[in-house]
Amino acid sequence: MESHREAPRMNDALVSTSPPSRFVDLIQTKVPARAEQFMARLYGEHALRLRDSTALDMRMQGFQLAGLHVARLSYGAPAFASMTQSHPGWIFSFLESGRVARLAGGRVFGPGESAVLAPDRLHELEMSADMQLLNLRVSDADMRQACTDLAGGERMADFRFVDAVPSGHAAGLALCRAVRALAELPSYGAGAQRLERSLKECVLFELLVAWPNSWSTSLADGEALPDSARRARDYMHAHLADLPTLSELARVAGVSVRALTRSFERHVGVSPMRYMNRLRLDRVHLELQQAEARSVTEVAMRWGFGHMGSFAAAYRERFGVHPSFTFKRR
Repeated sequence: MESHREAPRMNDALVSTSPPSRFVDLIQTKVPARAEQFMARLYGEHALRLRDSTALDMRMQGFQLAGLHVARLSYGAPAFASMTQSHPGWIFSFLESGRVARLAGGRVFGPGESAVLAPDRLHELEMSADMQLLNLRVSDADMRQACTDLAGGERMADFRFVDAVPSGHAAGLALCRAVRALAELPSYGAGAQRLERSLKECVLFELLVAWPNSWSTSLADGEALPDSARRARDYMHAHLADLPTLSELARVAGVSVRALTRSFERHVGVSPMRYMNRLRLDRVHLELQQAEARSVTEVAMRWGFGHMGSFAAAYRERFGVHPSFTFKRR
């Protein structure tokens, strides 16, 4: 008797077949110097040391897609790692297993917790032997462009993410979903670049909405900022080098100085001039990292800081280091 085997239905095939993954082996080494050099190329200058005489067994898998870099990392030994200078991107991390402690401040992370490291933030970490970390690296330029596209206007100079979220938080879940979507995207031929750019945009938009940040209110509600305050804010960004006065900003906004100040304090959280002062500090910080900068004083003066003592104090409060440190670390 002839038997007939029923052909699989499309839905059955989709359910039973595991999706492909872009993850590939990037490095496996027991040599600390090699591990250190590899991490420096990927994330910026690094220093790595082991506890006692424990043998390193570093392993990393990952891939790159449309300028985003995904990596799954483990050291296989108790280790200390530090980032020694500013780096060109945002690093989002999800701790899959083990323990990570920030030596500055004593914060300890456990499985399921997530954190983000800003481009201008340094760190020193102590990691357990069973640590496995999932990282997503996003360039600062891509993150700024995504926020501008999502919310509108030049609003990124004062941008900050909350640096850590607990296990089960929407931000960590969004990070894991983003990595999975990137990893499971098939490698197409024609049109692949446009598809990958579109997916990258979706990933960054989801992170911006899910991960608490300094613009969360505006991102959640594009109309949260009144038109008058929006006009003043946009004028600040466009004419920052001209150091507009509060009266000028009020005239551009079409309201009184008092009304503009109240509007900013209510919707932005700071006065217009304090907001503009942050923008000026951010411009100084950016220029001090560039090779063309000749001195801290020259850059500070160009952005309207005449008293070096007050400027240095404000800079240190904002970035955690003295301006000369940023200048020397170029």
